[in-house]
Amino acid sequence: MQIELTAYLSVMIASIGITGAVLYYVYALRNQAQMRKTDLIMRLYSMFIAKDIAEADAKVLTLDVQDYHEFKEKYGPYLGEEPTAMAVRTVAAFFEGLGILFKRNLIQIDIVYDLFSIEFRWRRLGPILRGAREELGEPEIGKHFELLYHAEKDFGKSRART
Repeated sequence: MQIELTAYLSVMIASIGITGAVLYYVYALRNQAQMRKTDLIMRLYSMFIAKDIAEADAKVLTLDVQDYHEFKEKYGPYLGEEPTAMAVRTVAAFFEGLGILFKRNLIQIDIVYDLFSIEFRWRRLGPILRGAREELGEPEIGKHFELLYHAEKDFGKSRART
């Protein structure tokens, strides 16, 4: 009887120990995944504020065009070599990449909303990208950037309600 009780208790203690270890491991994995996502977004933000993209972004933010036709008259075609056209492509490519990461659930919209002004940039670039899509017959241009814009806009509305 004593031996059976001892064996039973040691099995119970071992089971509790294994369960505790599994719970700790799951917690550590979840924490590690969150740390990786945080590291990714902060590295992206560092890229965004680095000189090359920051200069391109400054050009984009000062654009004074209403549509692609006006952009093309002032700066040439979307794929042109003019510095403003290149700046537009640089900024659009950065936000296209963010949109892809968002679509694949590798970054969260609340962090994007807090760090980047997607809506502000889309209002400048959206008409240009739509015009480039049409002119080049390439419906994929800026598709994920636009997805990110709509997600941020929806998030902003839900955040304003709370």
